[in-house]
Amino acid sequence: LNVFLNAWQLSATERKSLRANTRGACNLWCYAPGFHDGDRTSPDAMRELTGFRLVPVSSVKALATPTELGKQLGLQASLGVDKAITPLFAAADASPAETLATYPDGSPAVALRKTTTGWSMFVGVPGLTSELLRVAARKGGVHLYTQTDCNVYANGPIIALHAAQDGAITLDTGHRCAVHDALTGDLVGDGP
Repeated sequence: LNVFLNAWQLSATERKSLRANTRGACNLWCYAPGFHDGDRTSPDAMRELTGFRLVPVSSVKALATPTELGKQLGLQASLGVDKAITPLFAAADASPAETLATYPDGSPAVALRKTTTGWSMFVGVPGLTSELLRVAARKGGVHLYTQTDCNVYANGPIIALHAAQDGAITLDTGHRCAVHDALTGDLVGDGP
């Protein structure tokens, strides 16, 4: 999974390099990817980079509401900001089967497309949610240790969780193994 938060100004050489080095992954493109090509704006560069025809939208809030498909994939809450932002882009050629969330005017604010080189996800609103990152991670084949919001540190045989709220956290080690408390050595579970 590659997350591009601010790839707003890229040359043709940089775009070509990104495409070559991210083959086979899920690439998450935020806000205005490839919008500037040198000293000019370029819708063609945006399409070349993301695989979507991105068009400006105006007079709408930069707030995205999940579609039924988005909800099926795990998006429950709206994302973005409840105010207008300029520029703001929509994935004009995203089909309903690719649209995970829409702007208030119904245009695609979050879209996910399978390409010949992997997955491409466009997120037009500023800000990402953990729900959205989980969708992208699953498409990219990233192992998720938990479905609960918390900090996860995993390095070889050590997995550390730091909870963000009270309550139980279900851990998926990703493989069969004994799970021991690192401080006491006590057996606390069996993976995965």
